[in-house]
Parts: sequence; C-alpha cells; structure tokens
Amino acid sequence: MEFADAWMGPIFAGMGLILIILEMAGLEMEFDLIIIGSAFAVGGLVTWPFHSWIATVVLVVVLLAIYIAVGRAYIHRRWLAHKGEKTNVDAIIGQKVLVKKAITQYEEGQVKVGYEEWHARADGDIAEGEEVEIVSVSGVTLTVKKVEGGN
Repeated sequence: MEFADAWMGPIFAGMGLILIILEMAGLEMEFDLIIIGSAFAVGGLVTWPFHSWIATVVLVVVLLAIYIAVGRAYIHRRWLAHKGEKTNVDAIIGQKVLVKKAITQYEEGQVKVGYEEWHARADGDIAEGEEVEIVSVSGVTLTVKKVEGGN
C-alpha cells in the first residue's frame, strides 16, 4: 500500500479541520471555509477505510462542485445576505410628513419629521399643511414631493 493510498484520507480530513478552525478563529470568508473544510473532512473520513487517494480526491471535488453550483448562492442569499435595513437619515426616505412652512419652487420651506423640523425643497409649490413624501436627503435639507391623493 502506497503512502498516498494510506494517508490521503486523514490528510484531507486534517486540512478540512484546519480550514474550519481558521474560519471560526476570525478569518472571515463568509462561511465558505467552513463548507470547504467540511467537504475536505467528510471526503477524507468517508474514503479513509478504502485506502484510495483517487476516491478521496474525487469525492472532495464532487462535494465542492455541488456546493459551488448549488449551495453557495443559496447559503449566501438565505443566511448571509445583509438585510439592507435603512439607518440614520436613509431611514426617513419614503416617509410621509406634513409641511410646516410652505415650499415654493424658489424658496425652501420646512417639514416636521418626528420631533425635528427640517428644511425642505420641491420642484413646485406646496402649501403649509399638505402631505409630502421625502425623496432624498442632501446635508440638512430634504427633497420632497406631493403625495398623490394627499391633503
């Protein structure tokens, strides 16, 4: 029995454990090292009793191909995707608020967002008391538009 036939399984299993430990120790690869390490460990352990380095390599390659073709996109989309929660001023975009001081095409007005009053501008004239939607934020000034069917 050759060295490769006898030891390829344990070597692959050991490499897999090292990859898993690296990911868990802080080498942030977005879960990829854990899956790749698992493929190496499983491939090494399953084929070890057969003493065939070819079977070890083939099984590991098949497991990695399945992960890359099917599992990687699913795992990243399902569990690792950032939810895109809006924070800070981005959280107010899309909110509907009332105009506190009339806005004209040439002069900024004011709107009340929560407990704060903000400078606001718009493409057209908007009277005090009308409902507007916040479209964007530039510095301390909001760009707003009239709400369809609003006051």
